[in-house]
Amino acid sequence: MRQKKERITIKEVRVLGSYGKMYHDSEAYPHTLRKLSKDVKKNDATAIATAALLLSQIITPNSVLIPIPQSSGNAEYTLELAIAIRAIRKDCAVADILSGTPRKKLYDIKKERVSLKGVRIGLKVKGNADCKETLQSNTNIFLLDNVLNTGFTFNRARKALRKYVRIEPSLLAISATSNWFNNN
Repeated sequence: MRQKKERITIKEVRVLGSYGKMYHDSEAYPHTLRKLSKDVKKNDATAIATAALLLSQIITPNSVLIPIPQSSGNAEYTLELAIAIRAIRKDCAVADILSGTPRKKLYDIKKERVSLKGVRIGLKVKGNADCKETLQSNTNIFLLDNVLNTGFTFNRARKALRKYVRIEPSLLAISATSNWFNNN
């Protein structure tokens, strides 16, 4: 019997646009969102500042931003991006509360395999996370990543947060692939 593909539901997705496309305002950012996403991933300070400025315009007031950890197991460029958004939007909070098991990059795993089934990224809430009150009293919670492709990482982060967050978190990303737009 064929196994059904797990459908990922997200309360709300906020992205600047499609991964391979130009940002809608070429004066604000004259390149593709793919370039911006990749430059943020390289921890490029100018790209992080640009992405933060653009993302700060599309988030809800009084939001809590939870950066999703990278393959190292720690939030690195997503944390830098969250902090930069917080510097622009003083009404937002940053909760660096997720950690993961160091692993290969999902991109590399997807090149080797047809499916991410069975891949463990070990996302969990950090033992020293002091955020229950903030997360349970706020309805504007965004998991922050650079690219939304399959929703795999988001789904794992959402599951890790279940006992801390009363509502389904939303997703904030620089871009989403056409794969995401076509399948959801």
